[in-house]
Amino acid sequence: MDIILEKADEYVLDKVYSSLPAIPVPDLIAGLASIPSLVDTYSLLTNTTTAPLDTLKTIASNVISASTAAGLTLNTLESDNLFRQIISLFHITLLGGFLMYIIFASTSYVFVFDQTHTKHPKFLKNQIKLEIQMSLKALPGIALFTTPWFLGEVRGYSRLYSHIHNVDAIIERTAAVISPPSSSIQETFAAAIATGIPSLNATALNAAAHATAAAEHAALVAKFGPLGPIVSPFLDGWGYVAISCLAFLLFTDCGIYWIHRFLHHPRVYKRLHKPHHKWIIPTPYSSHAFHFMDGYLQSVPYHIFVFCCPMQRVIYLAMFATVNVWSVLIHDGEYKINSNVINSAAHHAVHHLYFNYNYGQYFTLWDRIGGSYRKPKYEEHFEMKSKSETWKKQAKEVDNFDDFGKPTAASDASFRPKPSKKAL
Repeated sequence: MDIILEKADEYVLDKVYSSLPAIPVPDLIAGLASIPSLVDTYSLLTNTTTAPLDTLKTIASNVISASTAAGLTLNTLESDNLFRQIISLFHITLLGGFLMYIIFASTSYVFVFDQTHTKHPKFLKNQIKLEIQMSLKALPGIALFTTPWFLGEVRGYSRLYSHIHNVDAIIERTAAVISPPSSSIQETFAAAIATGIPSLNATALNAAAHATAAAEHAALVAKFGPLGPIVSPFLDGWGYVAISCLAFLLFTDCGIYWIHRFLHHPRVYKRLHKPHHKWIIPTPYSSHAFHFMDGYLQSVPYHIFVFCCPMQRVIYLAMFATVNVWSVLIHDGEYKINSNVINSAAHHAVHHLYFNYNYGQYFTLWDRIGGSYRKPKYEEHFEMKSKSETWKKQAKEVDNFDDFGKPTAASDASFRPKPSKKAL
């Protein structure tokens, strides 16, 4: 997200902020810095000479004073100002989410979606309009809760990195020395180097870094002998990029499975996840048509991953966009993939019809482990005659589930939980 924010600042946001009114805004970093530590706060609150309420008022007053002392205004905020970054990231996230939803869902609806599904008995009147309305209502809430994650990335708390090659890694580690100074600390550091070692300059440091990186890489490749050319890409970063992409898919698939299953718990389902199951016959536009907290919770694994595992910045953005496309595709009703491994649109259609199956995102692995896998009957969906017969059967079956998506006594035996061995 730091790449997007940087470009947005350069081409759009700098001009936008400078044109805004001179509205006073808080200096959040200064305000946060003025908050006493937990130990000091406890000591202040337990001081018998001052009432706890008066102590809290004093702390709040100090925070307000510190955050307003700089006299910042909305039109003078620097691009690295915390308050500006929060505002910018929220609006970028909201706009980006809207564009990805409209573009991906519309493309899928026009070119991929099986239009015959609109004739299903459980397809709602004006469903497309209702799905879009619910999605647009959810996006601001999702953007609000997602902004802190992107803020953490922008301010360097994640494990995202920019280099891929080993040479670039060394250059990145020495960037504070060879890059043009951008802060008072770097200016002081650069001045000290220039004074103490005048013979060193940016060109020499760059050349030395490249030479060192090339020598280290050659030595590592040499250890593998004839396998060196095969191993070389993995030593030079591209191999880890491939591994990190696979790890991203496996990690997020596992996380989304368990979050999705949690959302089907009776105490949670009716409040958060049931709105999404209003769409018994989903369309690409239902991919984001849910309660905003439902959508946010299922996106959390994407963000957690890059705070735990290193991943290249551009690759992460590409993967983030790809999983959004996948969320659209599994709602498109097009049964093209007949696989027991990939969680296809057919698998997810079973989930929307029968609630308690196929919670996975990309793969069927965790559904198999968790006992929630149900294989779609692909052969029922190709001929219009068989579709009509199937739809009547599905409509009858869906009516036998209760408000929590649980099968009732009237449900087919295949949907009811199997009796335990102890009961038998």
